[in-house]
Amino acid sequence: MQTRQASLPREIAKNTWWLSACLHIREGARILHNHNSCFLIIGSKASVLIDTGMPFGWHHLKREIAQALGGKPLDYVFPTHPEGPHMGNIEPLLDVYPGMKIVGDLRNYHLYFPRDTARFVGAKAGDALDLGDRRLIFQPAIVHDLPNTLWAYDPDEQILFVGDAYPYTHDHEGDQCGLGSEELPGEIKPEDTGVVISRALNWARHVDATPIVAKLRAWLAEHPVKLVAPAHGGVITNVADITDVFEKGLARARLLA
Repeated sequence: MQTRQASLPREIAKNTWWLSACLHIREGARILHNHNSCFLIIGSKASVLIDTGMPFGWHHLKREIAQALGGKPLDYVFPTHPEGPHMGNIEPLLDVYPGMKIVGDLRNYHLYFPRDTARFVGAKAGDALDLGDRRLIFQPAIVHDLPNTLWAYDPDEQILFVGDAYPYTHDHEGDQCGLGSEELPGEIKPEDTGVVISRALNWARHVDATPIVAKLRAWLAEHPVKLVAPAHGGVITNVADITDVFEKGLARARLLA
């Protein structure tokens, strides 16, 4: 990322914006901030919002999206999977941006938006969304919690969008919500991944995740990734280090089960 800027929306790469509205989670006596992040890519021909944040954050996200777009339309929204933090604001987005289409693995989405199926654009792993000077390539979700979870990869700016993977929660002040993984005051630890893993990736309690992480590392070895953009954490700039943290967090979930 080019500049240290805690406020959101934050431009993390060329015409690529980080948006978020934190959820406050009580863990015993502690209050943790849990990012509900989404990301906006603005290409020369089209724009796409990756995940939508939770409905409780709509009043923040509506402003952030409009600010980042700068008067341009929003052409697509790509929910990585059909859960609240990832598709919860699709309905107001459909109202605010009448030309917008929903793109992704949309099985079951007709149950949520039965009047809007004409605005569906189905996609599968390997398909690409042409934004003009940018491409978004849909990827199989190596770490996922639903059958129709997809990831996305921007090969031009080398960003991997991972939905529920690479999660972390951390204590931070209200002016630190837009800090990346290497900008936070404290080090990210495996235990910081526990809140989201236990709630979104709870299969980790029952499964040895070693083969899954090996597959993830193999994918990273074949694709250059400068930034990892998770829904439940800040933007990750030290990808190798946080991959190690994520692997230890998954193993820790099984040990604590």
